[in-house]
Amino acid sequence: MPKAPTERADRSDDPRWQLAQRIAASGSLGRSRLMAEFLLYVVDRHILDRGDEITEQQIGVLVFGRPDGYDSNEDNIVRSYARNLRKRLEEYFSGEGSHEPLRMEIPRGGYVPQFFNQLSEKASGLVESVEGSDSEEEYTLGGVSVLPNAEDIAETETRDNRSGLSSAGWFKKPKAKRLWNFALPAFLVGMLLGIGGAFLLSSQLFKRTNFSPAAAMSHTLWTQLFSKEQDTFIVPSDDGLIIMQGLTERPVPLASYVNGSYRTNLKIDNSPGAPEILKLGARRYTSVVDLDFVAHLGQLEEAVPARMMIRYARDLRMEDLRVGNAILIGSIEANPWIELFQPQMNFRFTINAGTNKPSGILNAQPRAGEQKIYGTPDPNHTYGLITYVPNLTSTGHVLIVGGLNTAGTEAATTFLLTPSLMMPILQRAKMAHGGLQRFELLIGAGSFAANASAPQLILERIGAS
Repeated sequence: MPKAPTERADRSDDPRWQLAQRIAASGSLGRSRLMAEFLLYVVDRHILDRGDEITEQQIGVLVFGRPDGYDSNEDNIVRSYARNLRKRLEEYFSGEGSHEPLRMEIPRGGYVPQFFNQLSEKASGLVESVEGSDSEEEYTLGGVSVLPNAEDIAETETRDNRSGLSSAGWFKKPKAKRLWNFALPAFLVGMLLGIGGAFLLSSQLFKRTNFSPAAAMSHTLWTQLFSKEQDTFIVPSDDGLIIMQGLTERPVPLASYVNGSYRTNLKIDNSPGAPEILKLGARRYTSVVDLDFVAHLGQLEEAVPARMMIRYARDLRMEDLRVGNAILIGSIEANPWIELFQPQMNFRFTINAGTNKPSGILNAQPRAGEQKIYGTPDPNHTYGLITYVPNLTSTGHVLIVGGLNTAGTEAATTFLLTPSLMMPILQRAKMAHGGLQRFELLIGAGSFAANASAPQLILERIGAS
């Protein structure tokens, strides 16, 4: 990690650095340590006039801990975080940072920050309309070139209007009759627009609150997972990883997946195609079922687009599961992050490739009449999981939606997105204060040519297992 720029005394008086620190500590960054380090790194190098170090490769190495010479075409962590950082900057300046005299942007196509006077930009129309002001006076603020303050311009306009002048300085004060002729129609139009606006607003509110009982219960779930205060990370399966593990018959634990050693340290004896097999682990493949599910999530009324982050499994970070909500899609083979939550799950993926043990979904504490393993000896039947648990710090929620195969995942996503099927479970999981306690569902379905038939609930667990 780069040396913390906050340790350098010569930054303390620079308004650009002060602004970057305020943004890094703001709620707009969603308590993301890596995003804050990204922001402070590029601002620090910009202040030092070391733009040659503000590159994707350098940021990947110095901020995200990637090895020297890593392939940024295969690992787009910097681009992914940059997109989110741009959104966070817009959110900051439209909300808690709307009062800031300076504004910061990171233009698309690069990572070098730009600064300009935010208040002057808002008042630019007034500046241009003042008679004789065909040039704008500049002054410096801690070495940063900025434009005149908006309050000064607004004060000048107000003073001119009091003397009967417009901002252009030539329009005479209107007579009372002329003013009434303009005011009455404007008042009537405004009243009609107000009535129409109120009608549209009430119809929108009716639309949003007129849920059927089943849809209202699903609304409870989705409002727990989508929030304006937290990011929601949606993580589709890594299907290249599945193919690689199937060919090598060796599982990839989360630790190897996170540090990338599964793509470099794995030896495949007596296999002339070993290099090509290992390349599969670096490819970015996912299933149409996952993409269809992500598309449905984006269309939900409760989704918050500015806070909805789609991450390839390889780009997710542990911190994301500490500070945000997450929806993990696929099996543990396709999404190793599920491994973090399996110890607290009753229904768990168990993969025993290359052994005589059956693979399937383990029922850790079977009750009377329940099986220990729900596998796939029948090729025409499959299973999926829907698991709702706290995130790693219990400050958010994680939803795991996956299956033993593509058909199993499809069965789980179909069940989850069908309010009438989810309603009885969510009613049982609902707590007195309106939130939901943790729950786990084992879903079964017929499987025909990798497609799932009508899903049905096989087993459930509600509350701590």
